[in-house]
Amino acid sequence: MKKFVKLVLIVGGVTLVAKLVTAKKSEWQGLTESDVREKLDSGLAGRVPDEKRAAIADKVVSKLRERGVLRAEDDATAPSDGSGEGSEPGEAGDEEAEDTNAPA
Repeated sequence: MKKFVKLVLIVGGVTLVAKLVTAKKSEWQGLTESDVREKLDSGLAGRVPDEKRAAIADKVVSKLRERGVLRAEDDATAPSDGSGEGSEPGEAGDEEAEDTNAPA
């Protein structure tokens, strides 16, 4: 019974860590380079000197760029989650079909 309880605790701990890592990854995904630099600056402001912060930010940005996580600066104003109008497939087409069938 003790082995089972230990196993359950270990599996639960691993699951918790996996969820935390996934949440952190999604927090950084889709940011622009300037957003990443601002986030790093605010997080490291009191603990790391300015020149080291710049070096750390350069390394983090290059790694995120290699992984394809960064969003282009041009896309910064566009909604990234697709929550704009017509985000559902066929939604706009249904509205147009209703308009054409309406009596004039």
